[in-house]
Amino acid sequence: MMTSRILTPIFQCNDPAENDAPFTAMECHDGCRAGSKNYPCRTIRTKDYVYIHNFEPTRCPSGSPDASVCARSIPFGEIDTSPTKTFMMEHRNEHGVTHLAELAFRMRPAEELYDLKNDPHQMVNFAGSTAMAETQASLRRRLFSHLEKTRDPRVVGGVVDWNYYPYYGKTSTKRWSVDEKPRQDTDFVTCSRSILASCICG
Repeated sequence: MMTSRILTPIFQCNDPAENDAPFTAMECHDGCRAGSKNYPCRTIRTKDYVYIHNFEPTRCPSGSPDASVCARSIPFGEIDTSPTKTFMMEHRNEHGVTHLAELAFRMRPAEELYDLKNDPHQMVNFAGSTAMAETQASLRRRLFSHLEKTRDPRVVGGVVDWNYYPYYGKTSTKRWSVDEKPRQDTDFVTCSRSILASCICG
């Protein structure tokens, strides 16, 4: 997902505080959950910190471990098949592998906060830490202010179209499909159009 604007004012801006933090978003990559459900997260990154908000923390970001609900019958389908992935899945309960496998496959909390100066590889989540509470709250406010400004449906509400995009990849799981998009209330739409027409004509 990407929102855009003309870049010239950014290049000409003399106030670095206005452009000190990029915002990023993730929704979907592969049909690796039942109904092709996404893993939605939004992020703000400053010079010193990364704050991530995961909107569906009960979903595994790397895809469902249950291959039977994945389009290609591949567990953790957000991670491409490779010898490394296979090794970690087969040896994830062994000493020296468990921690790395957990980092790759585990679910994430609703909020993540990383200190880039002291933890450049983002291995320690400081979200919920008393010492980082003010930083976390500040970054959360900035992120959600941006999401409201850009009308992100994860924040402002409405049908989240990303959940219902057609899937064009290979499908090997029988009866796997994308969930059907909810239909609008046609009576409400018809009524709204009638009221608008009467206002214009009346």
